[in-house]
Amino acid sequence: MSNKPIKIKKSKFSLSSIIRNNKILMVFSLLISFGLWIWVSVEKSPIVQKVISDVPVNIELSGSVPEQLNLQIFGDASCKVDVTVSGKKYVLASIDKDDIIVSAVTNYVDSSGKKTLQLKYSVADGSEDFDIIALSSNYIEVYFDIFKQVELPLQAEFTNDISSLLPEDCILGDIVFSKQTVTVSGPASEINRISKVVANANLTEQLEKNTTVVPEIQIITEDGSKLEYSEIDSESSEDVTMSIPVLKKVTLPTSVTFKNAPANFSLDTLEYTVSPNKITAAVPIDLAETLKSIPVAVIDFADITNGLNFFNISSSEIPDIMVTSETVSKFRVTVKASDIETEPASEN
Repeated sequence: MSNKPIKIKKSKFSLSSIIRNNKILMVFSLLISFGLWIWVSVEKSPIVQKVISDVPVNIELSGSVPEQLNLQIFGDASCKVDVTVSGKKYVLASIDKDDIIVSAVTNYVDSSGKKTLQLKYSVADGSEDFDIIALSSNYIEVYFDIFKQVELPLQAEFTNDISSLLPEDCILGDIVFSKQTVTVSGPASEINRISKVVANANLTEQLEKNTTVVPEIQIITEDGSKLEYSEIDSESSEDVTMSIPVLKKVTLPTSVTFKNAPANFSLDTLEYTVSPNKITAAVPIDLAETLKSIPVAVIDFADITNGLNFFNISSSEIPDIMVTSETVSKFRVTVKASDIETEPASEN
């Protein structure tokens, strides 16, 4: 068997064969067409305009003139404007509000009040691929003032005529609040107009007993106008309750009690008088039926010596009792004691 060398036939590259290959020509044509389309889109793209909506306005106060004058912004400062931009169509297709910076000029804010601030704009990344043509508004209004915070006492008020809701021979006692004061904060020019803060209760049913309600806390100004930027601190006004004591008028004799008497001393040996010896007073309605006398004082036995002892008691010092007679402003208590002697307590 003879070994003959195997000959490999080499294919030759031929441009003419490529030209005659329809598939290769089709791909080549598509590549050329796509390249031309890209070039036309970039270089020959038309200049168009586009409106970018709700671009936020930045009000920078750090180091500004208002900050150096202790002026703050009150109210809603989150302003937005629409911005019209111009550029090639393919560029504007990807532009949004993050690519634009709109700022308010605060250099001329040197006093309290509502100020008109001019707006300025720029491109966020310094790009020159598009231009900003216009803003929907070239100015915004912002309220500036010095911050002030005050603590004010609560005053009770009623929506309805409270006297018509009380039983016969009853009056209101002193209103008791769970919190005596609330904190109000806001611009100084508004805070200075506040005349009082009221706890307003809306009562519709007759008050047969002491009643506790949750009032509506309201700020009242001197001229009756509403405050636009001031507010009550929520923590100070949270869970405020109003207790409304109902007192019934009774006419009873007056009396006193004693404290710290020695164990071996009989209080029956003390003689005392109270002047006046009978008064008309308003007492808690739940005690009116059982109360036999009006206790005007509690006298410490340590203040009593042999002989006559005199004590003057102001009617305002009597707890839970309201003296209704305007002519009675104080009570005079006379205690007559004699032979006050004590013996040591027996030891067990």
